[in-house]
Amino acid sequence: MLSDKIKALRKKADLTQSELSEQLNSRFGLKTDRATVSNWERGASTPVFQTVACLAKLFDVSIDYLTDNEKENDSSNKEMLKIALFGGADDVTDEMLDEVARFAQFVAEREARKNENK
Repeated sequence: MLSDKIKALRKKADLTQSELSEQLNSRFGLKTDRATVSNWERGASTPVFQTVACLAKLFDVSIDYLTDNEKENDSSNKEMLKIALFGGADDVTDEMLDEVARFAQFVAEREARKNENK
């Protein structure tokens, strides 16, 4: 589950919730706070896709790892993602999802570089 993975990765990196939010803000230009991270970790809210891409970059893991899409039997998450990104799931291929994930990673890295140059 995403909430459990965020918490485990944060603890593995020896970061507090506040420190994680500060890292996301400074490296990726996000606007998060400790309460937001707490909500993610409790499952009270879910980060948007761009934030998931930033978390994946920060923790050096794949987006699929964070979202459990590595599981072959997790087709319901894929279907929900297809609907959220494309407005439907009928004609959306796994290759299309992979391309969106690569683009999101590119955008997250580009924004991180912009923020480093400020």
